[in-house]
Amino acid sequence: MSTKKTIFRIIECIILALLFIIFVFPFYWTLITSLKGTMEAVEYPPTLWPRKFVWTNYPEAWVAGHFSTYGLNSIFMTIGATLLQITASVPAAYAFARMEFKGKKILFAIILADIMIPAQAIFLPIFLMYSKMGILNTYISYFMIFIYSGTTIFFFRNAFKQVPEELLEAARLDGASELSVMFRVLLPTVKPFLITQLLLIFISKWNGYFWVQVLTTNDTIRTLPLALNNIVNQVDAYVIRWDWAMACNVMMMAPLLIAYIFANNQMKTAFAGNGIK
Repeated sequence: MSTKKTIFRIIECIILALLFIIFVFPFYWTLITSLKGTMEAVEYPPTLWPRKFVWTNYPEAWVAGHFSTYGLNSIFMTIGATLLQITASVPAAYAFARMEFKGKKILFAIILADIMIPAQAIFLPIFLMYSKMGILNTYISYFMIFIYSGTTIFFFRNAFKQVPEELLEAARLDGASELSVMFRVLLPTVKPFLITQLLLIFISKWNGYFWVQVLTTNDTIRTLPLALNNIVNQVDAYVIRWDWAMACNVMMMAPLLIAYIFANNQMKTAFAGNGIK
């Protein structure tokens, strides 16, 4: 190997190492802080390794954050919203990708425009409308917000358009209905993309904070991100319990890491090959 190639290889390794540290260090810091004592967690300069491992932070954070209630809410609301969003988005994306109807371009332009509107710009009229309907602090209000997603429709439409039309025509010639074509031919063809979207939607809903805060005024259906906020607001002897907060973060990240491990190969296929087999 020439000297020039060796230098470039060394530089490449250094850059990769730096990127690895940048991305991994926050997870490391969260984990070790969750195992520190209360005072050590806020100590300056910070320690990079706990002087004493405090494993009781986890059960204490579980109780302080009301994980039994908030966690069940998070599981139910995240899975429900994810499935509803996929169920509503797939047929809409199929129509935009494979069917012709009047006003198609105008409707799709509206969806693209909606993607660019931040939630903070529309939350007040939605809050007032839901308040008059009497559905605040209910699962219905949360699911109604997330059953539609312009972003999900957009990405599924793009994935569906990459499937060869001949494959769908062959299914139609065999007598398959449009629903059969969509669910038995199209979705299995874009399976890696479907799994990737499921994971991304799951993550966004699991970590969702804004809409839960807007649509709830009590603890009835509040989720884990708000439990974390409650822990951060707790002060013990004038010290914020960052040890509990980080333990809460670790417990919140665990399901996402498990889901990522199972979906890792499908995500690689989706990003490398656009999700089409």
